[in-house]
Amino acid sequence: MLFFLGVYFMIAIKSNAVLKTLKNETSVLVEVEPGITDDLIPRFAALPGVIPNSVSFTSSQDAKRIMEEELGSAFLDLQGENPFFDTYQFNMEKGSVNIPLLRSMKEVHDAYAQSSYVDQISTNVRKFSRLALIVGIFFSALAITLIFNAINLSLAESKSSFYTLKLLGSDWNFIKRPFLQRAFYSGLLSGGIAILLFVIAMTYFMLSNDTIGKIISIWNVILVAFIMLLVGFLVNLLSTNAILNRFLTMKEEDLYT
Repeated sequence: MLFFLGVYFMIAIKSNAVLKTLKNETSVLVEVEPGITDDLIPRFAALPGVIPNSVSFTSSQDAKRIMEEELGSAFLDLQGENPFFDTYQFNMEKGSVNIPLLRSMKEVHDAYAQSSYVDQISTNVRKFSRLALIVGIFFSALAITLIFNAINLSLAESKSSFYTLKLLGSDWNFIKRPFLQRAFYSGLLSGGIAILLFVIAMTYFMLSNDTIGKIISIWNVILVAFIMLLVGFLVNLLSTNAILNRFLTMKEEDLYT
């Protein structure tokens, strides 16, 4: 629950930043001349304004296979040689896009600045955020219910002891203290495990993708991790306190029902 909650918070916090970054970048497609076997990824990655980790290569054979899978028999009816070129695709900062410069390279057959799909992506991000919220609420409610029932079962064995201590005049805070302490540490443990998984996932995405690395900062991760930790021990603590209060207000005839 806490892991998915953390992912949702990160999406909610950074979705606008993602869209802003996409608006400031342009996708470029470069077709290379037939017979070029050199790996041009380092060369394109070194161009001014190119996002290095965004450079990818698709061979003409891979492009043909993809089209065969998408068009099926309609593509197989076409006669002649493979119509596709080896291509490189990468993202560039909008102000740095220079298609004539790319076309002037001897290895390049042609280059294109692809159309922007920011509006469509924006709509998809909003839809995904709403879906993530619904899924997050569902799993949160389910997890809280399971946690509440688990705590209820673990404390049910001690409800007669609660009643006895209450008859002896023990203060409610004194009775609840050891159970609340246990709930506090249990919440910290569950929150810590969720945070560890969350940090590992965020670190992987930040290191493997330059764009994500620019959007998400270490402070964003720390903020979301703190929220996860807070939610982790509050759910356990408040659930335990509510159950203890219910047991302590029970009458003797309710103890064995």
